[in-house]
Amino acid sequence: MAALRTGARVPGDDETIGSEPIYVWEIPVRVTHWLIVISIMVLAATGLYMHGPYLVPSSPVEASSRMADVRYWHEIFAIVFSLSVAVRSYWGFVGNSFSSWRQIIPHRREQFHFMKEMARYYAGRRKHPVPYAGHNHLAGLAYTIVAVGLFAQVVSGLLLFGWIMQTGPFHDLFGWSGILPGGIQTVRLVHNILTFLFLAFMIHHVYSSILIDIEERDGVLSSMFSGYKNIRVGRTVEAQGLVGRSPEEQAREEGESADA
Repeated sequence: MAALRTGARVPGDDETIGSEPIYVWEIPVRVTHWLIVISIMVLAATGLYMHGPYLVPSSPVEASSRMADVRYWHEIFAIVFSLSVAVRSYWGFVGNSFSSWRQIIPHRREQFHFMKEMARYYAGRRKHPVPYAGHNHLAGLAYTIVAVGLFAQVVSGLLLFGWIMQTGPFHDLFGWSGILPGGIQTVRLVHNILTFLFLAFMIHHVYSSILIDIEERDGVLSSMFSGYKNIRVGRTVEAQGLVGRSPEEQAREEGESADA
């Protein structure tokens, strides 16, 4: 925190950080990331069809069969989506420091400071982004909001399915949408609005990932396949302990000291 107290140069003010491949994203993070992306795309396409069929069937029988198929795949990918959200949420408690909720959710003074620095970068008032090994805290704030939306989408989907299943244990668990203001129509509206918000976020997410990849040359896009980012060792805010000491960065420093 010395840099914050003394007004010293903030890391990344005058240089990019690409240098050495460092393992950042573990397998559960990468797998759930892509499963959630694929699920959202399939769920959006099938959900929009269920809301208003956009393929013209040749007969009522074909229309009924096609709708049944669409509902089936919507439900299958809803299960994939829900399980992926659950696993990623769990991994935020047991995974490495880069995937931890403590790193993602801004809650300390220094995290808000570097969130402000990233906002200055996006506003064109800072030449380079703040060098992070994991998520920057402005993105962390966005992911926190998205995580709340993901859970809300899962719950609203369960309520919709519980309303369709008029009897049985599933209805007993999730058939209580009638107690909400507006009932099932409110649940359906929330479900639809969240879908469009997720699609809008995906567009921004791809744009910002490409932007940071170009600026930092750190392989942020390929890292979601390989797990490795191209980082200048010791120069990130995690390595310098400015946003909390990362155990991975500390182990890396100790290993380098032993080699020396």
